[in-house]
Amino acid sequence: MFNLTAFMLGASAETMQTLAVIKVVLVALMGVCALSIIVLVLCQKGNSGGGNAITGVQETYYAQNKGKTTEGRLKKWTAGIAILMAVITIVYFILLTVVSADV
Repeated sequence: MFNLTAFMLGASAETMQTLAVIKVVLVALMGVCALSIIVLVLCQKGNSGGGNAITGVQETYYAQNKGKTTEGRLKKWTAGIAILMAVITIVYFILLTVVSADV
């Protein structure tokens, strides 16, 4: 079939096929990022002053202060993965405009 986008951009069919594969990989990465964010948020402690979302166990004062570095790392990982997911999404939609359906 004739690919109008490839013709307009001067790209070969192999290049357009490679871009299509990259799109699939980006969607898979977005899924992994989404699941990672869900797990990281569930592992963080709530603001209600107690346990986390998974166990619901109330912790002692010692356990709360001991885990400050872990809590900080969880928040940083959550923010980092969210930013990564945003970048992947932007790249995906840029590729989506380049690679269109065969006409």
